[in-house]
Amino acid sequence: MLNKSSHPFTKVATLLLAATLYGIPAAQAQTQLTTNQARSLYKNDTNKRYVSVHDPSVVYEPQSKRYYIFGSHHACAWTTNMRSWTTFNSPWATATSQNAPNNQAFTTPQVTTVKKDGQEVSLPKFNAMEWAARTDAGYRIDGNMWAPDVIWNPTMQKWCQYLSINGDAWHSSIILLTADKITGPYRYQAPVVISGFYDNAHSYKDTDLELVIGTQSSLPSRYNTGDKWGNRFPNNIDPCVFYDEEGQLWLVYGSWSGGIWMLELDETTGLRDYDVKYTQVGSGDDITTDPYFGKKIAGGHYVSGEAPYIEYIGGYYYLFVTYGFLDSTGGYVMRLFRSTKPNGPYVDASGRNAIFTGYVMNYGKNADNRGVKLLGAYDKWGFMSESRSGEGELSQGHNSVIAADDGRTYLVYHTRFNDGSEGHQVRVHQLFQTKNGWLVASPFEYNGDTLTDTSVAQRQLFANDEIAGTYQLLVHKYDIDYKNREVVTPVQVALNADGTVSGAYNGTWAVEEGTSYVTIRLGSTTYDGVIIEQQMDRRTIKTIAFSALSRGGINIWGYKMHPQYALAWQLNNQTVPVRSMQTVSEDIDLDAIWLGDPNVSVQWMSSHPKNIDEHGHYSAAGLMEDTNVDLTLRISTTGYYWEQTYTVKAKGDPDANGITDITADGEASPLYDLNGRPVSGTQLRKGLYLRNGRKVIIQ
Repeated sequence: MLNKSSHPFTKVATLLLAATLYGIPAAQAQTQLTTNQARSLYKNDTNKRYVSVHDPSVVYEPQSKRYYIFGSHHACAWTTNMRSWTTFNSPWATATSQNAPNNQAFTTPQVTTVKKDGQEVSLPKFNAMEWAARTDAGYRIDGNMWAPDVIWNPTMQKWCQYLSINGDAWHSSIILLTADKITGPYRYQAPVVISGFYDNAHSYKDTDLELVIGTQSSLPSRYNTGDKWGNRFPNNIDPCVFYDEEGQLWLVYGSWSGGIWMLELDETTGLRDYDVKYTQVGSGDDITTDPYFGKKIAGGHYVSGEAPYIEYIGGYYYLFVTYGFLDSTGGYVMRLFRSTKPNGPYVDASGRNAIFTGYVMNYGKNADNRGVKLLGAYDKWGFMSESRSGEGELSQGHNSVIAADDGRTYLVYHTRFNDGSEGHQVRVHQLFQTKNGWLVASPFEYNGDTLTDTSVAQRQLFANDEIAGTYQLLVHKYDIDYKNREVVTPVQVALNADGTVSGAYNGTWAVEEGTSYVTIRLGSTTYDGVIIEQQMDRRTIKTIAFSALSRGGINIWGYKMHPQYALAWQLNNQTVPVRSMQTVSEDIDLDAIWLGDPNVSVQWMSSHPKNIDEHGHYSAAGLMEDTNVDLTLRISTTGYYWEQTYTVKAKGDPDANGITDITADGEASPLYDLNGRPVSGTQLRKGLYLRNGRKVIIQ
C-alpha cells in the first residue's frame, strides 16, 4: 500500500500508475526542465528589419543569393533570409545618363521596331510620361510609377522590369525596361500595352493599336466608350510577368475597371507577341477576349480588383487579386483563385469564376464573397500589440509570391496597421498547399522555419497527444467593418484527445496518419489544412500551429505554445508570491502566480496544509511556536515539468496551547489548581494553575 504522506504529489503519482496499469491514455513521461534551461530556451527575436515598399514584387537573384522586392514610387529592398530587409536605389538609364531623373526616364523608347508576321515593323515613339500627363496640368511622375514586376529573361540575358506609368482616367501604360544587373540601371525599351485611347486627346494613333489589329479608319466602336471605359476595359497598371510550365512568357495586368487581362509575350523581346491574334469574344461590357487587350481572366463591370499575380505551385496556376482600396479604412484584402491552365479559367474553392458578369460589392460587410480569403485584418495574435495598442494588421494586399529554390513558397505583401496612421510595411508568410490543392498561409510571419510542402505531405510532425490542447483560434471572416478598422481577435478552442473540439466552437478534428494534413470541423463548416511547427513573432518560441481553409473560402489559424516553451514562458514571466525563510502571518495569494496559459498546470502543495494551504490561506491553529512549512510549487505541461520548494516560517499563536501568562507573581488575582481548589501563600509552587478560567504558569 502506498504511504499517502510519503510525497506531496501522491495523488498525481497514483493516477499515472493507474494509467499505466489499466491502459488509460496519459500524457508523455515528463522531463524536468531546470530554471537555467527555461531561461535559455527562448529570447527576444531581434533578427528582423522591416521596410516600407508599397506593392512589393519579389524575385530571386541566384548569384548573390538575395531576394529582391521592387515596389511603387521606385522603392526597392533586398534580403537573404526573408526576414531582414535592406533598402537600395535602382537607377534609371537613358541614352545619355546612367542615373536619369524620373521625368526623363520614360520619354524615349530604345526599341523602335519589332517583327510581325516575319516583317520588321515600326513601333510608335511612345512617351509614357507625356501620355499619362496630357490632360492633367498638375501631373507629377514621381507619384505615378506603380507596381513594377522584375523577371530574368534567359533568352534576352536581361533583367526585365515591367512598370506601370499611371495617368488620370485610365490613361496609363505598362512599359518594359531592361538591365544587365538586377539592381540596374534600367533603361526604357518600349510600351507593352496601353489604355485610355477613347478620345481625341489620347488618340489610338499614338499607340500600337493599329500595329496589333491593323489600320483603322476610325476608333473601333468597342473602344469609343468615353468615361465608361472602366466598365469594359482595364486600367493598364499592375503588371505580373511569368513563364508557364511550357516556357511561354505571359503578362497579366489590370486594375478595377474592366478587370484583369492576359497577353502572351515574345521571349526574344520581352514585349507583346505581335504574331498572336485574339478574336473578340462577348460584346459590350461582357467582352472576355479582345483583339488588343487579350483575354480577361478576372473582374470586370467596375468590381474592385487589382494587383494580379500568378504563380505555379504543385500542379496549379494560382491567381492572387487584391480587392478594395489601399488605405487603412479601404478594406484592402487578398483573394485567391486557381486554374490548371495559365490563362484560365480561374475559380475559387467553391468553383466560382473569377470573372464578374455585373457590378457587385465584393469586400466588406454583406458583400460578395468570391475568391478564397487567405487572411484579413487581425490583432492580439501572439505578442501582437503586447507593448502598445494598434499593432494589428489591416488593409493587407498587393502581394507577390515566389515558389523558391529552397522548397518553400513565400507570400510577400504590404500591410497597414490599426494605429490610425497610413504607415505601411512589408510582411512575409510561408504558404502551404493543402491535400486538396489550395494554399494556406502560416499563422505567423516567416521566421526561418524549415518546413516544406514535401515534409508536410510525408511526415506526421506531431503525435495526436502532443496536438491535443487549448489553442488560440483566429477566423479570417469575410464580413468585416473595414471603414471602422475592424480587426478580428482570437478566441479559445480545445482540440481534445478524443478528437472533439470544444470551447468557442464545437466540432471535431483529425490528422491524416503519416502526414501533417489536418481536417477541422467547427459547427457545420469543415476546414482542410496543415498542422506545423512555427516560431512566434517577436520571441523565439516554437508553437504547434494550424492553418486551414473552408470550402467556402475562409481561412482559420490556430496555435498553442509548444509544451516546453509554454513552461519556459511561465517560468520566465511569473512572480512567485513567497520566498524561502519568509515569515507568514496572514494569507498569501499563491494562485496569483499563474499567467493564464490553459496548457500550463500550476500546483502548490504544503507540508502543513492546516496552517498554510495550497492557495496560501494562513491559520495558526495548533501552532504553539513559529513552524517551518514547505511550500512546493510544481508547474507542468505535456511532457515537461518544473518543481521547487520554498520553506517559509508560519507564525505561531501564543494562545494556541491555552496558556495566557508565564509569571513569578501569584498574587495578582486568585489562583486555583487544576482541580479547582484555591491556592495562595505558602501553598504556591511552580507549576500550572488556573486564573479567571485560563491557564497560567508560575515559575
